[in-house]
Amino acid sequence: MTGDRTAVRGTTRGDRRDAGVLVVGGGVVGCAVARELAADHDVVVLEQDQIAGGATALAAGEITMTPSYSDVLAVADHANDFFRGYDGTGRFRFHERPSLELVRDGRADAARRRVDRLRSDGIDVAYLEPEAVRERYPRVDASRLDGAVRHAETGFVDPYTFAVTLKEEAEARGARFRMGLAVDEVVVDDGRIRGVSTAEGEFCAPTVVAAAGWRTERLLRDVVRIPVRPYRTQCIVLDPGAPLEETFPMGWIPGEHVYFRAEHNGDLLVGGWSFATDDPEGASRQEDEAFRDHVAEVVPSVFREFDRAGFVDGWAGIDGATPDTRPIIDAPADAPEGLIVATGFHGRGIMTAPVAATLVRSFVTGEACDLPREEFTLSRFDSTSPDFEFRSISAGDDSYE
Repeated sequence: MTGDRTAVRGTTRGDRRDAGVLVVGGGVVGCAVARELAADHDVVVLEQDQIAGGATALAAGEITMTPSYSDVLAVADHANDFFRGYDGTGRFRFHERPSLELVRDGRADAARRRVDRLRSDGIDVAYLEPEAVRERYPRVDASRLDGAVRHAETGFVDPYTFAVTLKEEAEARGARFRMGLAVDEVVVDDGRIRGVSTAEGEFCAPTVVAAAGWRTERLLRDVVRIPVRPYRTQCIVLDPGAPLEETFPMGWIPGEHVYFRAEHNGDLLVGGWSFATDDPEGASRQEDEAFRDHVAEVVPSVFREFDRAGFVDGWAGIDGATPDTRPIIDAPADAPEGLIVATGFHGRGIMTAPVAATLVRSFVTGEACDLPREEFTLSRFDSTSPDFEFRSISAGDDSYE
């Protein structure tokens, strides 16, 4: 499967509507794919709204690939190496910061066993007893914890800046971006991709990368079935009164379905509280009162000096989930030739974008890839129905075993 600069140069009203590769979706994954391919492929990105205007803009930007992919370290290492190397590109910055997985409810022994297993696999992780938590992180109320699992290889980015930097690099390499233009359907001719249709007519290309977030399932419904379900997730920003110190950790609280990190100005961002929705278009983009109440109860129970924290901002957004919480990045065998799917990132699109870009390139060019494709294939699912039980995750692994 290849996309190159050899397509016929058709024009309509002065705008070329042909390409070697069409990328549907201008979120962070679409921008990363365009950057990866643009140097040696004719790439056009079609986005119905604006760049990073959907789930990307509403993300917290946490990079927790090592705890999320502790069983597939090649994936985690690939992403971590990218972010470290990309730091300083334009306005983009990668802020490395350890993560704490707070341990409560008598689960210390299980957490220690998991730490021992992860350390034996070469992962930089440690179990901190309450006293060690208190010494390192004084704003964490260690008296209410059994301890914490400290993950060293984590950090955070600004999602919008990341996506825009990727877009600018893609454009510098020759990619073209069309914003405000929705794709209506994928056009197939005799089992092969011919392009996509829009309100402006058909855009032609031998390769289409469907990276439209939760909308990908609907876009491809008549072409190939994929188990991707929309869900709603939320974020709140709190003013703790006294700004959080630079050493304040990011992390998550298993069982409470929330994650947290400090903002640059010393505020606290708390996200999570995710639930599937059957009405993604009509779902509120504002945080719920129930989520505010949950945060108001949980935050003072694990952090000091938050009893009078003030509300700064809140929002909600829609993302796409898969049954096993990992994305589909694949050129499915039962899909039309030339179709590549990159969707279902389950809240991890920012951190997984470099992995998605590399895998998509391997499908487009046929080049060898040192990443395991089988982790992301559509065929790993017994059912491709989007009607499955939604599983909520926080920043890392919610299990103690």
